[in-house]
Amino acid sequence: MIERHRPEFLDNKPHFINLVISEGGKTLHLSGLVASDADGELVGPGNLAAQMNFIYDNIRRVLAEQGATPADVVRQRVFIVGLRLDHRPVIAAAMNAFYGDGGTAASTCVGIEALLVKDALVEIDVTAVMYG
Repeated sequence: MIERHRPEFLDNKPHFINLVISEGGKTLHLSGLVASDADGELVGPGNLAAQMNFIYDNIRRVLAEQGATPADVVRQRVFIVGLRLDHRPVIAAAMNAFYGDGGTAASTCVGIEALLVKDALVEIDVTAVMYG
């Protein structure tokens, strides 16, 4: 069972949830992904939206291979090179496109200096809980 809550005393944003409670189930921990294709080529150099969408597409594919969906994701961490406040609409759009109406995950977004893949702008890791 996964429960999502928006405690009214917290600053709740529409593109993530502040509290997720899961009980039982099988837990999937997906390591951080950058926007590299199967050949290691970076997708969307210099384009944060393109990189986020590519990563979320890959996360969706990994989840599907395991019988899960974005609605099963309970935690995500997003690391962005040179994070700025004006990135918020791009980040929110990518998250909303990924999660849709299925419910969002507890989320942390951190600005960093660099990633270990040249010209990568973002890395995302997720944890999902699956039932059945």
